[in-house]
Amino acid sequence: MKCMFVSDVHGSVERLEECIKIFEVENADKLVFLGDTGSQMDRTSNEQIAEILNKIKDKVQLIRGNCDTTDFEELLELNLLNMDNLYMNGIFVTITHGHNYNCYDLPSYCGEIFIQGHTHVPMLQKSKNVILANPGSVTKPRGVDLRCYIIIDEETITLKTLDGKLVNSIKIK
Repeated sequence: MKCMFVSDVHGSVERLEECIKIFEVENADKLVFLGDTGSQMDRTSNEQIAEILNKIKDKVQLIRGNCDTTDFEELLELNLLNMDNLYMNGIFVTITHGHNYNCYDLPSYCGEIFIQGHTHVPMLQKSKNVILANPGSVTKPRGVDLRCYIIIDEETITLKTLDGKLVNSIKIK
């Protein structure tokens, strides 16, 4: 299984559509949004984003971010979870937005890979026995001017820029 992870779209229809195109080019099986997908203030962009995501709901998973509103959630045909554990390619991957649990405060049960959003800062590193990852924000990156996403395939977790440049990669098997 191959999964793509993005975070902090913050209501940008343009960036959402760009992420979906990359998802198709990557030929991934699942597209995971790590929270703050909708806008806190723009109902029109939330409606557009919900319409786009509802069309591909079988390939999408959404995590709830601290900026995802109830109004946005009500437009979706998908459930938003606060946190989840995915079993992928023989390993557990813990996913969350990052405002409750993060790489400095891991949940009591954490998979071999922990992926969060929230900070808008892309990161991929190994710490003790856990790979810590954050795709940053596809709309408003902080710290570095890199709009990134993460890919996990059978052997590797990779952090790439939206234009396909490799930022970092770690073997998982």
